[in-house]
Amino acid sequence: MQPAAPAVRDIVLVGAGHSHVQVLRRFGMRPEPGIRLTVIAREVHTPYSGMLPGHVAGRYDRDEMHIDVARLARFADARLIPSEVTGLDLDGQRVLMGDRPPLRYDILSLNTGGVPGAGYAERDCVTPVKPIGRFLPRWNAVCEELARRPMRLLFVGGGPGSVELALAMRARFPETARCTLVTADPELLAEHARPVRRRLTALLSARGVEIHTDFFVGAVDEDRVRARDDRALPHDHVFWVTGVEPFAAYRDSGLATDSDGFVEVNDALQSTSHPDVFAAGDTAGMRGAPRPKSGVFAVRQGPPLADNLRRYALGRPLRRYRAQRRALALIGTADGRAVASRGLWHASGRWVWVWKDWIDRRFMRRFQELPEMEVTPPALAPGLEVDAPDTMRCGGCGAKLGADILERVLRRLPPGEDASLVHGIGDDAAVVRLDSSTLAMSCDGFGAMVDDPYRFGRIAAHHAMNDLYAMNATPRHALALVTVPLMSDALMEEDLYQVMAGAVQVFHGHGVTLAGGHSAEGAELSVGFAVTGAAPEDPLVKGGLRPGQHLVLTKAIGTGAVLAAAMQGRAAGQDLVTVLDLMDASSAAAARILAEHGATACTDVTGFGLAGHLSEMTRASGVAARLQLHAVPMVPTAVALMDAGMQSSLQPNNERALEDFVLHGCGPGDARLRMLADPQTAGGLLAGVPADAASGCVAALQAEGYRDSAVVGEVTTEELSSIDGGGPA
Repeated sequence: MQPAAPAVRDIVLVGAGHSHVQVLRRFGMRPEPGIRLTVIAREVHTPYSGMLPGHVAGRYDRDEMHIDVARLARFADARLIPSEVTGLDLDGQRVLMGDRPPLRYDILSLNTGGVPGAGYAERDCVTPVKPIGRFLPRWNAVCEELARRPMRLLFVGGGPGSVELALAMRARFPETARCTLVTADPELLAEHARPVRRRLTALLSARGVEIHTDFFVGAVDEDRVRARDDRALPHDHVFWVTGVEPFAAYRDSGLATDSDGFVEVNDALQSTSHPDVFAAGDTAGMRGAPRPKSGVFAVRQGPPLADNLRRYALGRPLRRYRAQRRALALIGTADGRAVASRGLWHASGRWVWVWKDWIDRRFMRRFQELPEMEVTPPALAPGLEVDAPDTMRCGGCGAKLGADILERVLRRLPPGEDASLVHGIGDDAAVVRLDSSTLAMSCDGFGAMVDDPYRFGRIAAHHAMNDLYAMNATPRHALALVTVPLMSDALMEEDLYQVMAGAVQVFHGHGVTLAGGHSAEGAELSVGFAVTGAAPEDPLVKGGLRPGQHLVLTKAIGTGAVLAAAMQGRAAGQDLVTVLDLMDASSAAAARILAEHGATACTDVTGFGLAGHLSEMTRASGVAARLQLHAVPMVPTAVALMDAGMQSSLQPNNERALEDFVLHGCGPGDARLRMLADPQTAGGLLAGVPADAASGCVAALQAEGYRDSAVVGEVTTEELSSIDGGGPA
């Protein structure tokens, strides 16, 4: 959904913790005209801590315990920036990140959790449980080891988290996980009632977990953990479960902090030193009402945080949040039972686990089963509906006009006469000879297909240069044409800066100078670049294919289907990150490698899809091609999305290019076949390479980082091109 009014305030959410996911959902359910949300998240799938021990025990799979931040952000009409915050510029109202320019905010909210605490020192043999997103890959590696051999696992920490994880690992690997638990306290679970402590201590011992109390960790060696009193315990791996310490960057930025160093907030969850900053969860410490660092409190702070962020943006009085004094702890024992503990009250049994499981699943369903927020387009009279286009339009190269429209328009235009024009319409770039210089020129542009303007600028710059790389030309200068949607001046300035900062970073990295351009207001954020460079004496063209050559493709296809699914909130966050990384990758080295291996024809695979661009090459060369469908690299989930009806608005027009091919072993409804018409943005290069050089070419491409590059077919002298659907699935 798009806001009905221009955006005038930017609320930036740093982190996708238990509080912020609720902020996103609440703004999705009730958007506020004039407010734009941006979420900066280190991981696009945020884990729910309450389900972590159950996941470790094998009771929940990965999807059950994760919230897809990309889908949630789409539901909330929020921009998602997958990045990690390194600091804050509070005076300039900017968030600092290590891999991109600072991002401006009007209102800032922090919900990133803390960092491993209580003496943690980073080592390969030590894995902190928080942040959970980094714990899980290490845990998976340990699982692979446990499946092969016994391991001595040592847990540092005496709280519920450590107890649950030790029990979960013993339940998952009863034969190979040899667990030891150490705590600096005189006994486990010091904040819980004595019967709870006794019951869980006895249960750990019964499950074979060795317990050491009054054990202050002094050092961790590769095979031993040493206490300050010189006791030593052997281990194969250590899990650090001691709670969290504050993120130093927040303290160093100048935010007021509590006595433990966490961001100090008042009873409205607002910073006590900077009223435009809010914080919740483990990040925050409430003045006058300190609470344990627990997911329970972060969950409860979500609704009042969302309410107060909205109120502050609208200039309304903030509401007071009253934190409960004690939280209910539900401690799973990895055997279908759990222990409940709150103050002096406690209970245990299977019913407690059923209760805990119901609470956790209910919380997750709120973010995994988002309601459909339908937008009804203006109704057309019955006589007009037949020619009405689909109102869901794609960005990027999925927004190109269809090949048939373009061809009809070009036929209606008078041809140009210019002796200096060596290559023109029909090739990827125009090649012009002026005196002693040979120039290659091209232009490309489109509307934003991603929410992050910086990443959009980078991708657009790569895409614009690809036309020149396809002809083995070297880009030198660029001109820009940018449109920015109507917003407040501050927001328009920031978006223009972000998109151009991304583009300039890519251009400078390739020796290209941005020489000028033009900017304007428009219906959406869009950018185009005219790129000029030096052309070789014999540039690669589409019409240079020769019979017997192999066809080499340098990137996987499938970006159009994933981006179309993302627009509808149907693509998983990690799939979106995959295609962003695929598009935000240069083709400069690929062009060089193809030329070094004797390529005689080349094009970049973009809006018309692999089939459409291959047809352009075969027609221009007077040859045919045999494409091996099983050999075409595709984004892993794109085929399934295509099969589920997730397709670019350009897909139906592009599929007409499939009529140029004779089909063997595949039919029109085959999703993999239809992927050949999927429009690509900043796609790979497709080249004709001598057969005896093709395998070496692919090896060189893969060594350079183009891991999906492959031989996808061959050039033939047959009358018609064909697609062979046989071979490996």
